[in-house]
Parts: sequence; C-alpha cells; structure tokens
Amino acid sequence: MSHRKVWEDIYQRFDPVEPAKKPEWRADRPHSPVARIIRKLDLPFADLRILLAGTVGTGKSTELLRLSEARTGKDLVLLLDLHRQFSSVMGDGEAIQRVEAWEIVFLVGLAVLGAAREILTHHPIPQEHVDDLQRAWERVADATKTPRTTDVDLGKMASGMVTAGAVLLPLIGLSAPGAAAAAIGVGVTKALADGIRSMVSIGRSKTTLPDQDEAMQTLLGAVNVLIGHVQHRHQRIVLLIDGLDRIRDEDRALALFLRSELLGQLVCRTILCAPFALRSAPGAAAIPRFDTVVLANEPVLMKAHPDRLGPGVGFFVEMYRLRTQDLPAEDAIPRDLLERLAYVSGGRARDFVKLVRSVAERVWTADVAAPTPAMVEDAIDEARRDRERGLDVGHIGVLRAVMADPLRQLPEDSRARKLLDWGHLLPYPNESEWYYPHPLLTLHLLRTPGSTG
Repeated sequence: MSHRKVWEDIYQRFDPVEPAKKPEWRADRPHSPVARIIRKLDLPFADLRILLAGTVGTGKSTELLRLSEARTGKDLVLLLDLHRQFSSVMGDGEAIQRVEAWEIVFLVGLAVLGAAREILTHHPIPQEHVDDLQRAWERVADATKTPRTTDVDLGKMASGMVTAGAVLLPLIGLSAPGAAAAAIGVGVTKALADGIRSMVSIGRSKTTLPDQDEAMQTLLGAVNVLIGHVQHRHQRIVLLIDGLDRIRDEDRALALFLRSELLGQLVCRTILCAPFALRSAPGAAAIPRFDTVVLANEPVLMKAHPDRLGPGVGFFVEMYRLRTQDLPAEDAIPRDLLERLAYVSGGRARDFVKLVRSVAERVWTADVAAPTPAMVEDAIDEARRDRERGLDVGHIGVLRAVMADPLRQLPEDSRARKLLDWGHLLPYPNESEWYYPHPLLTLHLLRTPGSTG
C-alpha cells in the first residue's frame, strides 16, 4: 500500500509561507506576549499601541491570527497584511523596504473605508469623507513627487479590499466558524489588483515631508475621521498590521516609528509586527506612543549547555502533533527525530516547518510509512548548507564570540545586528534575553575543533 497521500498531506500542512490559519493547528506558546495583549484589550480605557517585534519566521503572523480571533465579536478587527499587499497584489515585494509612514496611513484609510462599506449599511460613510481622503492623498503624493493617476474610484477600490483576504481580513463580529472562514479567504480579485497598481505607487516617493507638514496632517486627519465614524456608528476598531517585520534596514525602521509619529496618531488601538531592528537598536527606546513586546524564538537549547535540549522543544513536538492528529501519521516521525528537528530549527517556527516539509519530500519519494534517521539527517544537512551560505570570516568571528561568552550577550560589533536580521544569530527569552548562533551553524561551521558535532 502506498503511503504517499499521507506525506503529501503533511507537506501541504507544513507551509513555511502561510501562518497556521486553522485554530486547531496552533500550539500554545509559553513565551508569547499575545495573552497579555488580549488582557489589555479588555480594558475599556487602555489606549493600546504595541510593536510586536521579533525576527522573521518566529510565528508573529500566526499569533496575530490568534489575537484577531480572540477579539472577534468584541471589536472590529482589521488585519492588514502589507507583505502580501506589496508582493501579491502590487507585484513589488521589495516596496516594503521603501515604504513611508504616510503610505501606510493611507492604506489603513482604504481598509477602514472598505470595511465600513460592508458593515455600515444604515450609517454609510458620507461621500465628503471619501472625497477628503482622496484629495489628501493626492496632495501628499504631489508634494512627495510620488507617481500617481487620478482615474480610479477610491470608494470602489476600498470596497474591493474587504473581499481580498490577502490584503484585509475583517473579522466583523462573526461566530467562531464564520471568523475562521473569513481568516482563511485569501483571494485577490483582478479588478482590485489592477486598481491598486494603477493608483498607488508604494515606495516610490522622491522626497519626504515632516509630520508637521499641512498635507501630512490633512491625510492623517482624513483617515482618523473615517476611523472615528466607524467607531461611533459600529464598534471599536483594533488594527493589526503585519509585514513590517520584513524591513531589513534599521534606518528605515527608525524612520517609520522614531522620526515619524503618524502611525502612533491613528485614533484606534494598533498592533504592528515591527522590524526586529527596533528591538535591538539603542535608539528604539526613544520611540514615542508605542510599547514594544517581543515574540522570541522558543528556547530549544539550554543557555549554560547549548548542546542540550531546552524547554522549547516541546512546543514544536506539540505543533507537529496538532497538525497531523487527524492523519494516520500522528506518530510517523518518532519523538526523538522530532526533537532533533526542533533543536536544529533554532526555535524558529518557520525553520521547523521547512524541515518537516523537507523530511516529507524524502519520505514521499521513498514511499515508506516513516522517515529513517538518515532521511532526517539529509534534510538537516541541506538546511545547514543553505544557512552557511554567504558568511565571511567577520561574521564567523562575531558568532564565535557569542559562543565563547557565558552570558550570551549581544556583541557591540555592528555585524551582530545584521546576523540577527538574517537569522544567523538568534535571541532567546528564558531567564533574561540572551543570544546564540543558529544551531544549524554549530553543526559544522562553528563546531569546536576536535568535537564530533
């Protein structure tokens, strides 16, 4: 009997690009700050603005989905996925590296307008508010020399955003099954994609304006009027913005949150996935209006003995179990091999998912019931070679310095922050925050001379 159908299912369920959209697939994370955020959202008087920081691949998108479902029925939750917006809809994933704060504010305005047109059938947003938003955006676009056209109906485009789950996932007081269904929809209509591309040129402005500029304040005011209308006529908005964690440049990250305060002046509760540079950069402590919380990698290794399994390994074993419990393969990867995969993942959810998928490829090809240890090691070795690529002697020196430091502190070398951004140096949360090279790098490249790895 062929076993390939089971391993094809496992391959599909362990997608490193998509968050875990089914609630029953999500293992509880002991170090996640989301439970604390949810408790704060219950406070009617809290003016909540949070930067959820962490390296790319730690599972922030999945935690945002968990948060959005927890608030369904209590708030109007708008989840704006900027990475998908730029890469899938606009066809320019690198635009997020150049995005300006005012452009994000404008996209928030479109999201609120689109949701309002779906839910406020008895109290529609007055047309003058829509016209004000379009004029305000055109004025800023002209002042910043941003390419644009004016032949797009802003209201119609905003309405389309609600149907494009890849851009906006509004969980509008739905029942639990309805909310889950809304969160799964990721179709983008061609009309919407063409409309956004023809009207909005994200990341192409040729000059910048200070927040105090009248055009910038007018745009912010137009968006806040829309937010205020929805919150007065319907219910409080909780705005979740995903994707900004992909910004690699520290200066760009600080420009969005330190040199500009526009995002912090939106008149709704706002939670953003922020670049990890904001956590590690000294200037980040001066960011106004936002509190920063961190979703760190699960501690799959021990601080004092990094060669030993840490408490975070159990999270990944549970993740695998939850995603496969309805398949005749729940125990197809023995626990010792799952623990091995969890350890070499470095505690990064995306790396673990990629490793399981890589193992599934090998088992499918062999058409056997379960992977052999050799198959698992082959998948690990492939990931190791990929992780080692491009590192020079300077990078290796920084990583060795962290390994030699019993306190596991972040070196002052500027290359350490690059290694954090690239996922070669990882932060861990147990005890006080500490750092260690990705375990894939310690298998061979950083192995102590004379050791067996």
